[in-house]
This record gives sequence, structure tokens and C-alpha cells, in this order.
Amino acid sequence: MTDTDFRPDGNSGDTPSSPQLDPAAQPGAVRTVLSSPGVKFIMIGFISMALLIPTLLVWGLVEERGRRAQEVSARIAKGWGGPQVLNGPYVAVPVEVNRNQTVDGRIVWQTVTEWALLMPETLSVDSKLSTEERRLSIYTLPVYNAKVGITGRFAPGMIDDLRQIEGKPDLDRAMLVMSIADITGIRSDAGMRIDGGPLMPFDPGMKAISSLAPGTVEPYASPVRLDSGVNRPVGRALVESGFSFAVDLSLNGSGSFAIALAGQTTHFSAEANWPHPGFEGLFLPEEKTIGGNGFSAKWTIPYLARGVDRVVSSSVLPLSNSLMAVNMVEPVKFYQVVARTLKYSIGFFSVVFLAVFIIEIKSARKVHWIQYVLTGLALVVFYILLLALAEHTGFEIAYVLASLATAGLISTYVGSVTGSLRRGTILAFVLTTAYAVMYLILREDEYALLAGALISFVTIAATMFSTRNIDWSGVARKSA
Repeated sequence: MTDTDFRPDGNSGDTPSSPQLDPAAQPGAVRTVLSSPGVKFIMIGFISMALLIPTLLVWGLVEERGRRAQEVSARIAKGWGGPQVLNGPYVAVPVEVNRNQTVDGRIVWQTVTEWALLMPETLSVDSKLSTEERRLSIYTLPVYNAKVGITGRFAPGMIDDLRQIEGKPDLDRAMLVMSIADITGIRSDAGMRIDGGPLMPFDPGMKAISSLAPGTVEPYASPVRLDSGVNRPVGRALVESGFSFAVDLSLNGSGSFAIALAGQTTHFSAEANWPHPGFEGLFLPEEKTIGGNGFSAKWTIPYLARGVDRVVSSSVLPLSNSLMAVNMVEPVKFYQVVARTLKYSIGFFSVVFLAVFIIEIKSARKVHWIQYVLTGLALVVFYILLLALAEHTGFEIAYVLASLATAGLISTYVGSVTGSLRRGTILAFVLTTAYAVMYLILREDEYALLAGALISFVTIAATMFSTRNIDWSGVARKSA
């Protein structure tokens, strides 16, 4: 046995030694894997999801600015007048009724005062609204002064209607009541004429009568009651004979103007110099004309369509949610629109990143994942820029400026990274088109889902076609 038969390490001389890994080759292998298109595609997905964090912070900023705008609008309305709702007039008659209750296990009877509310046979409300925008700091609110003429008639059969109500009516204490949502908006000496007689002023408040705040659906579920309104004694003779009435009001308000269907047959007309009305409530207008200088509209609601009897036993005015309303819509409530653009952010990020990815794989120069992050942050800053500009210029101008600035920044950056002016120009076209399509989606709610589905399909189809020959693993490039 020779010295070469065995070695101190235990290996025979005829057996080749185990191959040793070259440490210098490890970083290159890792770089090859990380730079493969498949891994890069997954990293882009993670970056897109990670960008939702700053996007949510921007969403919070939009909500905070929107709340601030509402607070300022409330301050403007407080000094001028809030949304106005007129309900009435009604004839309120106190009724003495015997009621029992259990006290210490005994049934005790006592006489209590309840109320019967009689509705006019006909009611006509004609309103002319002079509107303007009031500004406080950078915020505005549409306000109006309404010249309101209210006419109608209570039928002679009110005594017969009162027989439907349990108890003994006290006709001598009968009064006419009308609810006004924000009584501080009255800008004239409000009064009424009965049967064409002299003007008789109203007294403030509705005494024992109240009304439900608009939006309260069920009186027994946390009702919000309002006692703002006016009243005028009418007495026994007028209740027995019936009477016609006329009321003229000068009323300041903001945001919206509405009336309840207080008449058995109710006619309502409204006109204003505001070109952006929104018609809301239980009934929409039968006739309407909208132009650049304003609008006009008319309603006629018959007794049967109203669905309420002409006399009710209650101390709360009925029909608080049976309204005909005109909303002074602002041309663009940009806080809501900016919030809606954020809902499409993840899809928008994906479209832009896919475009950059396709440009990268067609280019000899690669885009680092940090550069993808910077591109995504530029997309997030778009929303902040849009919000800040919209508060000063309006939504349309702000959207154009923010989208052009963002598209120019990202396309110039990616074109510089890839060393190709042509590819930067292509990306600028993609970004501009994407922003234009998103604007159309925002303006047309009805087609938003359809447009989004088509855009998603076209985007994934274009990505699949452009990457059909890509070596996603990078094995072929490594072998070469």
C-alpha cells in the first residue's frame, strides 16, 4: 500500500473530491432569480397592495376636509337659514278625553287634553327662490330667499270630521298651526288673511303641537321632534263655517326647500335662478323646465294619492316625510367625487404598473423595484393634488391639471429610466387615456361597472398578448 492509497482526510486517491460551491457565484444567482420576469411580476403585485396604505391615509384626509366643509356650511346656514320645510297649515282643536291609568294597583280615571288636527280641503303653495352662493374662507354654500304665497280653504264640514275623534272638542281654543323647519329664516312680519280680511299676525311656536324632523320614519323609534313654527287662534265660528286663508312669507334658507302634502289636494310650484336643481321627496314634479338661467317645476297631489285621512288624533303634525323637495345641488360636490376616485385606485395602480412592466420587458434597461415604488407614490400624490386644487379651482380644472402633471412626471421618469423617449411617450398616452376613462366613469355612474369590466378585460388581454413569449423564470437568459 502506497502513500497515495489513503489520505489523512479519509479519501482514497482514486476517489475525486466533492465539488465545492463558489461563494462568489451566490449573489449572481440570487440577482438572476430576483430579476426574472415572474418574480418581478409578483413584486409589482405586492407593491400595488402596499400602496393601499398611503391611499387609505389620503382617503382619511378627504373625509376630514369634507367634514370641515360641512362644518363651515353649517356656520353659514346658522347665520342665514338652514334647509326649510313647511308643513301646514292645520287647524288644531283640543279634545277632552277620559283616560284611565293604574296607580298603586288601582284604576284611576282622569280627563286629559289631546289634539285633533284638521287638514285644509285645498292647499296651494307658490314659491319664488332668489339664490346665491355665500362664501366663508374657501368654502361656499348655495342659499336662497323664498317668497312664498300659501292659499287654501278649510271646508265647512270640519265639525263632522271631528265626530270621528273620541272625546269632546273645545272649539273655542282652536288654532291654526304651521311648522317651519328653521324659524330664524323668517324675514317678514308673517301673518294670514282669513276670507280676504285684514292681515292678522302669527304668534311664534305651535304651543302643544310639534312636528317630526325630516327623515324620521317611525314616531316611536327615537323621534326627533321640532316645535318651531307659528300659530294663530281661529275660534269656534270659523271651525263651524269653514274659511279660506292666505299667508305670505319671506323665508331665508339654504341647501333645500320642501313642503309637506298638508292639503287634501295640494298644488306646489317652485321657480328659482339656480340651474342645478335636484327634485326629491315622495313625489316628483309633473312639469319641470331647467335652463342655464334657472328652473321651474309644478306638482299636483290629489287626496287619494296622499294616503292619509283628513283628520288625525295626534299632537304631532302628520306627513313630515311626505314631502315635495327641491335641492339646490352644487355643480360638483368634489369631496364625494375625489372619494370615488380613490375607490378605483387599486385598479388604476395595476393598469399603470402593467404598462410599465410591459415597457420594461421590451427594453434592454430594467426598472428597479424601488422605481416602481416611486411611480406608485406619484400616483398616490395625484389624489392629494386633486383634492388641494379642487378646493380652489373646482373639480374639472383640478382633475385636468393633476392628471396632466402626474402623467407628465411618470412618463418622463420611466422614459429616462428605460433610456427611450418613445417608450416614455407611449406611457404618457396610456396614462392620459386611463385618466380620461376614469373621469368618464366618475361622470356616468350608470355605466361605471360596465366600463370597469371592459377596461379590466382589455388590460389583461393586452398584458397576456405582450408577454406571451416571455421567459417568466429567466432560465433561458441564465443558460445563454
